[in-house]
Amino acid sequence: MNKIVEKLSALISSERISIDAEHLDELSWDALSEARIHPQRQPKLATPICAVAPVSTEEVKRVVLFANQESVPLIPFGGGSGLMGGALSTQPSIVVDLRQMNRVLAIDGAARSVRVQAGAVLESLDAELNRVGYILGHDPWTVPVATVGGAISTNSVGYRAGIYGSMGEQVLGLQAVLPTGELLHTRAVSKHSAGIQLNALLIGGEGCFGIITEVTIRIFSRPAARIIRGYLFADFAQGYGAIQQMFEQRLRPAMLDFGADEENLEAGAVLYLVFEGNPAMSSLEEKLASDICASFGSRQLPNDEAETFWRDRHEIARRFALDRRLRRERGRDGIYRDWIHVALLSSKVLEFRIAAQNIVKRHGVRLQESGLWVQPELFSMRLASEDGDPPNAQLALEEAIEELLRLVQSMAGSMEYTHGVGVKLAPLMADEHGYGLEVMRQIKRTLDPNNIMNPGKMGF
Repeated sequence: MNKIVEKLSALISSERISIDAEHLDELSWDALSEARIHPQRQPKLATPICAVAPVSTEEVKRVVLFANQESVPLIPFGGGSGLMGGALSTQPSIVVDLRQMNRVLAIDGAARSVRVQAGAVLESLDAELNRVGYILGHDPWTVPVATVGGAISTNSVGYRAGIYGSMGEQVLGLQAVLPTGELLHTRAVSKHSAGIQLNALLIGGEGCFGIITEVTIRIFSRPAARIIRGYLFADFAQGYGAIQQMFEQRLRPAMLDFGADEENLEAGAVLYLVFEGNPAMSSLEEKLASDICASFGSRQLPNDEAETFWRDRHEIARRFALDRRLRRERGRDGIYRDWIHVALLSSKVLEFRIAAQNIVKRHGVRLQESGLWVQPELFSMRLASEDGDPPNAQLALEEAIEELLRLVQSMAGSMEYTHGVGVKLAPLMADEHGYGLEVMRQIKRTLDPNNIMNPGKMGF
C-alpha cells in the first residue's frame, strides 16, 4: 500500500490522496444497505488501498494508466447514493473520488445545453442553471447527493422524467477516460447517423467501461407554470385505468407518482401529478387529466397535500447525507425492507401485480405498497419482513424479490429501470440479457484487458 501511495503522489498532489481509515470506510460502500443483500450471496468486501480526488481529466488519465501498470483495480465514486452496490469495494483498490471535479464549464442557452464536470452534484448544478433562467431536467430523490456522472452511469430516472426523460436521454456528448487510459470524446449533438452511438458505452455502464469526466447535457427553460395535483382512487386498478387513458390521449405529466397501500386496501390509491411549462398548455393538460381521473371515480385531494409531497420529495436523501452509515447498517435490528422497480408492457402490469401478490404471500413477507412512477410501464413494489415472521426473514424477503424479478423477465420485462445492477442484481444479468451479456463481456475484455475498471459489478 505504501509503495502504491508513494508512486501515486508523483502523479497527483498528495493532499488529494487519502489513506485515512474512516474516510476509506465511507468510500468503500454506497447506499445499498446490508439488509437488501441476499444472505447467501454476500459480496466479498475489501478496504480500499487509498482514495484519490482528481480535479481534471488529465489527472484521471494518469491514475488510470498507473492502475494498469500496477494491475490495481479502480472504483469510480460519485455521490455514493447508488442503491445496488455499484461503488462497493470488492477488492483492494484505488477509489477515484470525482467530487472535486464539480465545475460548470459552459452554459449555452442558445443550444439549450450545459457542459459540466462529472462530479458536480445535481442540486448544485440545478441552482447554477436557475440563476440564468434554466433548470436541470433530471430530478431523482437523490438530487442533493448524486453527481452527474453517477446518474449517467445508472441511467437513472427522476420525478420529472415524464417530459425530460431519463438522465441518459439528456446526454448530448461526453468525455471519458477508457480503462487503458485513452480518451473518448463524443460530439455533443442531438442526432447523428455516422456510426453507433458511443455515449451508450458509458450510459448505464456503472463505471465498468470507463470514467466519465465531462458531460454536455440538455437544459430546459425554467417553467413559467407548475400545477401540482393529487387524486384518491378506490383501488389500484381504477387508478391504473385512469393513467392508461391519459397516456392513450398522449398526456405526459412532468411527474406521475402513483401508489396503493397494500396493507390497508381501504385507504385506496393515491396519484400525484405535476404539469409544468407553458401556462396555457399546463392548464389544459391538468384539466384533461382531472376529467379522466374523475371518470374513473377519483376524488381530488387538497392542493396543500399534493404540494407537501412535491416539497418533501428529496428529504430521504438529505437524511442519508447526514448519516450514511445508518443506511448501510439498516436491517441489523431484524427489520428488513426491499423493493422492486421493474419495466413491463403496460398490458401486463395488472396481471403481474396479481401474480406478485401471490408470490409475496407464499414467501410469508409483507407487501406494503405497489405503484407506478413516470409512466404506466414502470411498476414498483415495496416489501418488508421481520425476524420471526417469517423465519429466516431476510432470506425469505430476498427469495421473494428474486422470484418476482424472474417473473418480470419471463413476461418480457426488465428487472430494473432506474437504479442499475451493481452487485445486488448481477446474478440475474444472464437471464436478463441472454447472449447479450456475453456481448457486453467481450466489449469489457476488449476495452479493459487488465480488468481494472470497477471489477465484480454488473456480472462482469
